[in-house]
Amino acid sequence: MSSLIAHVAAGITAYACRSSPGPRVRSLPLLAACVGLAVLPDLDYLLWWWLRIQVEPRITHSLGFAAASAGLAWLLLCGWCSAGWASLALILFTAAASHELLDFLVGVHPAPWLWPLSGALFVLPQGLLPSAGRLDWGNVYLWRNLLIEAGVLGPVMLAICASRRPGLRLPKLTWIGLAAVALAALAWSVSLPR
Repeated sequence: MSSLIAHVAAGITAYACRSSPGPRVRSLPLLAACVGLAVLPDLDYLLWWWLRIQVEPRITHSLGFAAASAGLAWLLLCGWCSAGWASLALILFTAAASHELLDFLVGVHPAPWLWPLSGALFVLPQGLLPSAGRLDWGNVYLWRNLLIEAGVLGPVMLAICASRRPGLRLPKLTWIGLAAVALAALAWSVSLPR
């Protein structure tokens, strides 16, 4: 699984890539919705941590769940946000589906992406990102993996935002540096034992 930090960053990226910035105060509910949708699928862990109930297949990690949760958020935000209804739907679905994509890139847990249409489970044979690992402040591997994850995802998320926001211009040398950081972090990640 990806870290909570990566999921929050993906939600913020979906929010930041919207085409119309709109007034700051009216955008806060959209930001909260994007972050919430990006983190929401991991709520199934609460059932395990608190009640020791293992939910399989993890339907919260499906595109059907992403679409349903984004649809509910869309209904709640439709009159509040200044974005058009189609643009708002795309932003919310992107934030919700980002969770499945990040977890897929870790390649640890099979996920029922096509649920409820199919029960097939999908997993990347060789993960590209490291797993968040055991959530413990003293866990050295957690910090190493967070560093790698930030090195890979940070430049990618910035590039996505820059491509969607014409006003965000970066010098060519900055792009080269970001690409070098992302490739080095990806090489480090792939070299880790699985």
